[in-house]
Amino acid sequence: MLLYNHIVPLNRDNHRNLKIQTGLGTAAFARDTHYVPLAGSEFFQAARDYPIVFAGEKADELGAVALLGLRQNENLFLDDKDAWREGCYVPAFVRRYPFVLAQGGKDGDYTVCLDDSFHAFSEEDGEPLFDDEGKDTEYLKGVINFLNGYRAEIDRTRQFVEKLKELDLLVMREIRVSNREQKNFLLRDLKIVDESKLRELDDSTIGQLSRDGHMGWIYAHLMSIGNASRFPQYMPQSVGEAEIS
Repeated sequence: MLLYNHIVPLNRDNHRNLKIQTGLGTAAFARDTHYVPLAGSEFFQAARDYPIVFAGEKADELGAVALLGLRQNENLFLDDKDAWREGCYVPAFVRRYPFVLAQGGKDGDYTVCLDDSFHAFSEEDGEPLFDDEGKDTEYLKGVINFLNGYRAEIDRTRQFVEKLKELDLLVMREIRVSNREQKNFLLRDLKIVDESKLRELDDSTIGQLSRDGHMGWIYAHLMSIGNASRFPQYMPQSVGEAEIS
């Protein structure tokens, strides 16, 4: 799973004394990814910094993502201390780490899990996950609320993407970016909303998209595409041509 190395269910007995050091300011776990999934409710904030596109290896895996770089395994939004670039929006997918909800069992219930390889976990220092009686601490309750809220927003986003597919609004596009030295970077196998098809929708469909809040998401997505042109300024001067998909 993207960002995560070793996911295990959070267990009240096994993790009774587990603590997490917060406020370290490091996002080194995200250094080797050039994209992260994005919820529609994040589009307005994310559109200031990242190109928002739709990607997925299979049709049923298509989802919204924020591009973080122009090359595989390169995140341009971390500084040399692995802190997120100051002033830039940090996607919820990143903020939820090292916790995650995993679905399983016959009833499809969700279980709180964690990446136990995360260096900020210990039994000595940090915020405890459980109190002396083995109950959830206020910190853990906050984490669970965040995870549940994020899952709900991703579900809404999945419905949004399905609507775009139903209306045949998504088209495959390549994004070509050049730096000051005219070295080229090509982003392939990405889908965006086709503005010409969007303009052809009837008033009833446009009205429904607006009532669902989807028109705002579409406009934020379209406005965000130009952010790719800013990426070369974050890259080392020695970088040559690259192609990613």
